[in-house]
Amino acid sequence: MVVSMPVSSLTNYNAVLSEVDEGKEVVLTKNGHSKYAVVDVEAWQYTVSMLRFLSDMRAVDEEMANGGARYTPEELLVQLGIEQ
Repeated sequence: MVVSMPVSSLTNYNAVLSEVDEGKEVVLTKNGHSKYAVVDVEAWQYTVSMLRFLSDMRAVDEEMANGGARYTPEELLVQLGIEQ
């Protein structure tokens, strides 16, 4: 759930922070437009890790589309040094 409030609410930052909880963000507006987001640290870390993961997956997709090497599961285990 997103709670929207003006950036001027930061004069009472305790009230703003009390709205932030797991799965609940505060979007601060400036001149009626969304400008900043306040989220809890776990949500931020999760978002950053997901963006990194998706970026890596996109790079793999691009490499595969450009003729990148393909391996069978057995070949992959050998490449990773995890021979069975």
